[in-house]
Amino acid sequence: MRAVDVRILCPGQNWMNIGSLLANGMGGYGSPLPDGSTIAAVTGTPPAALGMDGPRLVAEGRYQFGVTTPNWALAMACAGKGPYPEPLPLKAVAAFAHDDRLALAVRAETGITGLADIPAGRIPLKISMPTREMGHPARWVMDEILACHGFTQEDLEGWGGRVLRDRPRSQNSPDAVPADPAFDAVFDEAIMTVRWQKLTTQYDLRFLPLDEHVMAHCTALGMPAGVLEKGRLRGLDRDVPTIDFSGWILYCADDLPDELAYLAVRAIDEQKDAISARFTGPTRAMTAPVDMREICRGLPVPLHPGAEAYYREKGYLSPAALTEEN
Repeated sequence: MRAVDVRILCPGQNWMNIGSLLANGMGGYGSPLPDGSTIAAVTGTPPAALGMDGPRLVAEGRYQFGVTTPNWALAMACAGKGPYPEPLPLKAVAAFAHDDRLALAVRAETGITGLADIPAGRIPLKISMPTREMGHPARWVMDEILACHGFTQEDLEGWGGRVLRDRPRSQNSPDAVPADPAFDAVFDEAIMTVRWQKLTTQYDLRFLPLDEHVMAHCTALGMPAGVLEKGRLRGLDRDVPTIDFSGWILYCADDLPDELAYLAVRAIDEQKDAISARFTGPTRAMTAPVDMREICRGLPVPLHPGAEAYYREKGYLSPAALTEEN
């Protein structure tokens, strides 16, 4: 077997924490890869756009593995739905715990109780949310949601509102300003982070539920419904229906050689404690330690055969369990 070059697309700090250890585990002394092989964990800019475009780049062979979020984004890519114009031939390798939701919050003093109030009153809100040039999945979802209520960013700007360019570079930095103090609303994900803890502590926020017709539209596209649980953050005095944004999923092209997918899962297994140690504390982005019996279950698309072979061999996923889940 000739030397190979393995590239893992893991844009952003969180995924580089995983990707660098994954690369280390696939290589090093005693690696089954041929001499002269290279393994690179690759990041870039803008990271969110690379995360969303990753499925296409992996399907085209520019990378052997990629990481994206939420888990349903990979299902959309495989089905050719939403932002993906055609089905992409991809398989899952592992999913990392990331308990997240989309949150739509307004300052209580705005008096807004639902998204429909905004176009009805042509309210000139200053909204903290990802800009379009970020290419963030939360922004794509928000454009869908706003369209369900009959308005766009351009409409908002037409009656005096605007989208703020204030999203912190690191949402888990204790020193970062969570939003421009002039904000009226925050429409974003990553609710487990320091940013949302600071927002809900420093400001009185009201969390808006998604209306039934909006939820129906989103779930028809493949976005699962979720709930912002009462008490999860200050201001959540009841359960609030929203879109689930959970999961970081490692994936590959469906024609990736079995031995590479097998080696990737072996590397995760060997590095699981080191990966988990990079995410600690109450606002950790990966919201639970790596559990090899969990990262192969509840996936949005089928496992790659090479990855499945490792899970089965080690007893993490029995044939019976796989049949039940499928």
